[in-house]
Amino acid sequence: MLGVASACLSDTDAADVLALLCEEFGEPLEHGLAARRYAVSGDRRALHGTVL
Repeated sequence: MLGVASACLSDTDAADVLALLCEEFGEPLEHGLAARRYAVSGDRRALHGTVL
């Protein structure tokens, strides 16, 4: 996810970029954003409630 929406983007800007990718994969946008937050922070709590 960081390859598509770098860490310097806000969540709002990242959502705009990731929406198309998540749609292509058939994943909800929230899962893509959660994976990005985990990649940025390394904190597994970012994935809470998300099945990847």
